[in-house]
Amino acid sequence: MLTELLDTFQLRAEVYNNAQFCGNWLVNAHKIGQTCFHIVTIGQCLMRVENHPSSLLEIGDLVIFPRELAHTLEPVASEREDDLPMTIIDADQNVAGTAILCGELLFEHIGFNHILDALPEVMIIKANQAAWISPLLEQIRNEMLDREAGNNTIINRLSELLFIYALRHHIKHGKNLCFLNLFIHQELQPAINSIKNNPEKNWTLETLAQVCAMSRTKFSQLFKKVSGKTVNEYLTWWRMQLAYKYLMKGMRISQVSDSVGYQSEAAFSRVFKKHYGISPGKINID
Repeated sequence: MLTELLDTFQLRAEVYNNAQFCGNWLVNAHKIGQTCFHIVTIGQCLMRVENHPSSLLEIGDLVIFPRELAHTLEPVASEREDDLPMTIIDADQNVAGTAILCGELLFEHIGFNHILDALPEVMIIKANQAAWISPLLEQIRNEMLDREAGNNTIINRLSELLFIYALRHHIKHGKNLCFLNLFIHQELQPAINSIKNNPEKNWTLETLAQVCAMSRTKFSQLFKKVSGKTVNEYLTWWRMQLAYKYLMKGMRISQVSDSVGYQSEAAFSRVFKKHYGISPGKINID
């Protein structure tokens, strides 16, 4: 289900910093409120985040800000060189200093805000806690050193994979996930998959409970406890995510309405406008 979510929201990464810092250096926040990430590719550094404890970041440690907060990256005390001006060079494993890869995570679909809302303000994944970081980091570092044509595009794609793996890692190991719990809860997976595979079907509480081999009461209560949403709220939410995606692709409103289970275009338009605040006819398909 996570794959379908990310396909629907159309994730794209754009690296804005890929350099090595020497001397008395300091990196500040890029765009407050923007989804972004940092990964240390060479050396180590100290991260200070407003209203959060400072963190030592070592090679391979990944930081994700669902919505960027004011923060700085700086040398650790033992490596600080106050008498030397900041120098920025291409990453080189044979030169002292800290290299950091920083990028924005962009989503073409505004529905991804619901996922961002379910994440902590700062996500720190240590390299020694996630086996998937090391091979991805090795590929990124190889692209950084080779400097061949097209390597920036490859690094962007690898950065997208970093976020996908990080999100999956958080869903598996995080606490108090609420809405995201739906995507790992085994008892509810038959219903989630049924809605995903056939959003146009006239799903009811009874039919979805049957898919999960539960009574209506047990299914309804479990769904709300796990996700914080009622079954109908989730069903409407998923249909609206698909509808936005289809409209962005240029499908006619009548086609979209049928594809996500509405018997009339008028009924679909009312729900869509309530969900997004605009009518489906105003979605930009450029």
